[in-house]
Amino acid sequence: MAVEMKQFQLQVFGDSHLVINQLLDSYEVKKPELRPYHDYAKNLMGWVGDVTIQYVSRKENKKADSLAALASSLTLSDQAQVTVCQKWVLPPPNEVEGEGNELKHLVAVSEAEKEEWRQPIIDYLSYGILPENPRRRTKIRRCAPRFLYYKDTLYRRSFEGVLLRCLGEEEALQAL
Repeated sequence: MAVEMKQFQLQVFGDSHLVINQLLDSYEVKKPELRPYHDYAKNLMGWVGDVTIQYVSRKENKKADSLAALASSLTLSDQAQVTVCQKWVLPPPNEVEGEGNELKHLVAVSEAEKEEWRQPIIDYLSYGILPENPRRRTKIRRCAPRFLYYKDTLYRRSFEGVLLRCLGEEEALQAL
């Protein structure tokens, strides 16, 4: 009697050049505290079967993030709060290698991310999405006419009418 096994196909897209190359074994995992995550991800990749891993730059990923934000705002009522969290499948620290590939342990880690100051303005200019906080809604509505969102870049009109490119915190620090 022949047993037919289903072969899964998984495409993984990531915006961390380092992590993608570590999973492709192009780079070595040097931090010992990250080694269990890497080993478990490799275990899962072996369990799934056909896995394709591809790097996507963060610049190309902004559209996906915006679409995800738009989709979540359309499917939820005005009163709903969305908490962003990352979910990682982790092996327990004492698990012995080779005990099986069952997905028994799921850990959710919430990150309180600092909101990019430009994003609410971009969301409003692009999709008409406003924050739930009434004060922030009013603030965005008032300041939005001074901004222009063009080709994935936010500009602010100066008093003289000159368009000034708006930088994020990381970009501003790099410019120093």
